[in-house]
Amino acid sequence: MKSKRVEQLTWLVVSLAIVSWTIMAFVEGRSTKGFMGILTIGSLIAIGVWQIKGKHQLPPLFAIMSYSFIFVSVGLGTFSGGYQINHFDDFLHVTSGIWIGYGAWLFMKMMIHENVLAQISKMFIAIYIIIFALAVAGLWELAEFAGDKLFHFTAQGRDPSDTMYDMIDGLIGGIVTALFIVRNLKTQS
Repeated sequence: MKSKRVEQLTWLVVSLAIVSWTIMAFVEGRSTKGFMGILTIGSLIAIGVWQIKGKHQLPPLFAIMSYSFIFVSVGLGTFSGGYQINHFDDFLHVTSGIWIGYGAWLFMKMMIHENVLAQISKMFIAIYIIIFALAVAGLWELAEFAGDKLFHFTAQGRDPSDTMYDMIDGLIGGIVTALFIVRNLKTQS
């Protein structure tokens, strides 16, 4: 129960911060950042509604990780200029790989009965988590490319190697999660 309250408080604080930054962006005439804020608010509302009405709610820890990631990436990164800090983007992509790797593990646990899951080798689970994290990193880069082309965002910058570094960072995060999870599993090797 306590973790659910922390989750709800985190959602509220992050939502209020993003709404405030979004309003400030529009007031200051930064409509592209304001539009990004609106998309983010929509995402926060969708996750919040899912957590209240969804059949398979996210575990509180994963929801808190999601809200925290949104706060750091959009709030501190987009609205507060964090992307100007050296390696801020690398930090975000590594942490997103960790977050997505954990999400991959949760998805696997939801799809496979616990008795069957206990029979799956640690190597398979690790490879699954790593591939899942890398695939989502690739999808994210496609979304950044589309946002840049369609809405004139500047997510990918001018250097095409940024995309590869971002995917490598996501891969590193996925490997970290895979190692952590399989190290703490009681399955066959």
